[in-house]
Amino acid sequence: MRTPTLLALLAATSVSFAAEDGAQVYNTLCVACHGPDGKGLNGLPPLVGSDWPKGPAERSIKIVLNGLTGPVEVAGKSYNIDMPPQGAVLSDEKIAAALTYVRKTFAGGAGAVTPDLVKSVRAATAARTTPWTAAELLKAHPFPAPRTALVNLVGTMYKGEWNEMPDFSKLKPAQIEDENTGIVSPAQASLKDGFAMVWEAKLQVPEDGKYTFVFDCDDFGALYVNGERIAEIKGIAPIGGRRKEVPILLKKGAVPFRLEYVEVAGQEVIILGYKGPKHNEYQWLSDTKLGGGAKAAAKARTPIPIEAKDGYTASYRNFIAGTSPRALGFGFSNGTNLAYSGDNCTVELLWTGKFMDGAHHWIDRGAGNEPPAGDGVVKLSDGFAVTGPSTPSGAIVAFQGAKATEFKSVPVSAEFKGYQLDKAGNPTFKVAGEDFSFTDAWTPADTRGAAGLARKIVASGDKPVTIVLARGLAVAAKDGALEVGPRLVVRSLSGVAPTAAAAELTLTLKPGESAVLGYSFR
Repeated sequence: MRTPTLLALLAATSVSFAAEDGAQVYNTLCVACHGPDGKGLNGLPPLVGSDWPKGPAERSIKIVLNGLTGPVEVAGKSYNIDMPPQGAVLSDEKIAAALTYVRKTFAGGAGAVTPDLVKSVRAATAARTTPWTAAELLKAHPFPAPRTALVNLVGTMYKGEWNEMPDFSKLKPAQIEDENTGIVSPAQASLKDGFAMVWEAKLQVPEDGKYTFVFDCDDFGALYVNGERIAEIKGIAPIGGRRKEVPILLKKGAVPFRLEYVEVAGQEVIILGYKGPKHNEYQWLSDTKLGGGAKAAAKARTPIPIEAKDGYTASYRNFIAGTSPRALGFGFSNGTNLAYSGDNCTVELLWTGKFMDGAHHWIDRGAGNEPPAGDGVVKLSDGFAVTGPSTPSGAIVAFQGAKATEFKSVPVSAEFKGYQLDKAGNPTFKVAGEDFSFTDAWTPADTRGAAGLARKIVASGDKPVTIVLARGLAVAAKDGALEVGPRLVVRSLSGVAPTAAAAELTLTLKPGESAVLGYSFR
């Protein structure tokens, strides 16, 4: 949203500024955007409730002199604005008077601004020819850290490497710090990778009622409130696909708070906040917030389409929304796409149209998952997809790391053994278990005149294997094919045919057997 230029405002008024009255300057030049009460007009940022006019006056002086552009967060809301520069037409005295009025009236009585200070900032930034960005200003003049509802917060850091939550009572602390602002931040550790932290405090609950906590982290952690573990993030992965939102009833007063966190490698991020009975927005307990500036940056990011070129299949080896952390994406030349889960040993997503946008992870190294860029994503399954020969019917199978475990003490083991590409970049995935293995090859194909995919699965070893092709989707036989969910059609082209149930499609192969399936989209 563009604000009116200052020259236009000056041309529209005949008010004299000889008196250098701050209210007069504000009501002539600033009121059209920020409002007479400082609460903002026409969707533009407010001054009331904002940290921007508070603190070091140099920050506000720079904005008035050179303007502000791009995404900015004001009073908990994101804006993408252009504020015009005013230094060329306003004297040091007028800028000082206007900012003194703003700070006194809308910023809780912040200190006065002198013409000499404006003059010195003007001289120091004389070479500046472009508006400031919020990031530039906050780097030079950061907001003071706000205090949260966490009282007497203490952070304890431990050195080491863990793949699951350790028993902290058996560990020796490497660092203990009082966090006086009540803000949880992995940056409080003296290490980047290979550490764990525990924060303990009292959470001040203002009134009885339901409180909803949101929690996410990179890599894993657990949240305890009032002595109860209310949320846990498991596994080694970035933020984005495992976020928890948990309601809990609390009584007014100070309740115990504990957060356990492990950072293995990569980015160090914790997102933690809560909403109470009278909160419209999350109250953040962490230095990283959900959304806000990240959303604005994503909106402004220039896309980088990843697509097949010259008949060669495109690939994407990064975090993909809707599947597990160890995912591989492939975009075929006929406009069909898939995402394979190395954790669950199966293709979990199919879609058509655009493949992936690489800007999120390739340009600004964004955390979290990138969703498929195309249309009509079909979620084939969620969870480990290979059933070993000793697994009983109905057993619940889960997958953690690179090996399968199950909840009924039946031994199941299978691992993703990598993949190979043919001359056109089409993948063949490899899976091996106890006395069985199979390959899973995908190529673009035309099915009944429509763009689709051919899938060839070949089993080897000494024992049979059952592969879950789809789970949680309605499966119905029609016209010699199987309709899977609202959009997918699966046909047996040769070899062993899959077995359909009400909400599951499986394929059982004996050693040496194979199956060729055709996938198309309605």
